[in-house]
Amino acid sequence: MKKVVKWAVPVILAGSLAASGCGSASTSSGSKNDPIRIGMITALTGEYNLVGNYLLHGAEMAVQEINDKGGVNGRKLEIVKEDSAKENPTAVNAFNKMVNSDNVVAILGPDLSTQLFAVEPVINKAKIPVLIQGSNPKLTQDTPWYFRLRPNDSLAASSAAAFAVEKLKATKIGITHDTDEFGSGGAKIIEDSLKKAGITPVGVEAYNSSDKDLSAQLMNLKKKGAEVIVDWGHPQQSATLMKQNKELGLNLKIVGSPGMSMPATTKLAGDAVKDVYCIVDTVPSENPDPKVKEWVAKYQKAYNDLPDFHSASAYDGVYMLADAIKGSKDLSAQSLADALHKEKYHGMANDFDYSKGGEGAQQVVAVQLQDPTHMKLIDTIKAK
Repeated sequence: MKKVVKWAVPVILAGSLAASGCGSASTSSGSKNDPIRIGMITALTGEYNLVGNYLLHGAEMAVQEINDKGGVNGRKLEIVKEDSAKENPTAVNAFNKMVNSDNVVAILGPDLSTQLFAVEPVINKAKIPVLIQGSNPKLTQDTPWYFRLRPNDSLAASSAAAFAVEKLKATKIGITHDTDEFGSGGAKIIEDSLKKAGITPVGVEAYNSSDKDLSAQLMNLKKKGAEVIVDWGHPQQSATLMKQNKELGLNLKIVGSPGMSMPATTKLAGDAVKDVYCIVDTVPSENPDPKVKEWVAKYQKAYNDLPDFHSASAYDGVYMLADAIKGSKDLSAQSLADALHKEKYHGMANDFDYSKGGEGAQQVVAVQLQDPTHMKLIDTIKAK
């Protein structure tokens, strides 16, 4: 049985659209015989297509299921894809094309916070709902049109710090992180959370998304006396961190960000994943809910791979959009946003509630990796 831990983890909520005073531009929805188009902007090429494929598969699976049951209000759904790759200009171009010529009613956005910051001016001008994966807390504060599909870092990163202190009983803690918006923002939350617990990190080491060698960062923290590392980064570097920790014989305990638990990451890291801890949205393959188990089996049959939290949240996002379309008056952006703010949804990835703003996900879980394909659920941490 999963245990609910009552750690004090803050969640930053954005104001609702009604309170923001923003107007709502109508989005053309086509004739009643045309499919309702939903945009999807994610990494289809480059290093981050590992994540992009999970997102795309989850969304496509939901659309197929909905269409097989007759669609929404008698109309089929259609996904329109654009590649965000890794670079901000690519994401900006993709969003510009999506809002200006692709005739979509809403958009499923990428998972890189830095890209989502870059496209904010486009979204605020277009006034169209975007269901985002990026976890930097500031995103939903800067625009009322972002609806987050994942727990933000004010919950996830602070939970990682609390886990290191409360569960691992660590006092000598180092921090490693990517230099991008996701990694830097998460590291700041981790450091602040540790200081609130009376602990000053022994050191903070940064790395770039393209780095292939993290031995210097690991050795520096080991020399400073670190016993536990809390890492906030992306799959490739997370795998490198685990592998080099083992190869160098450092035996540092690691508490990682959600990306460290992804199947793509654990496959890269191999047996170095053993006994690494992660704070993650959900682990679909370990969820005892019969509906989730059925969905995992269906996903695995379709894609010959286990789903991760990205797959699950994208899947949930499509279903919540379908509900919003059913509940909207005219498929305008404002009407869809109003319907999303009424959404309370128990999904494959999380329990969602957008009644207070753009933060929907309400919990994270702590897991211990056993091997590249198995992990053990330890705790469920609820948002306060």
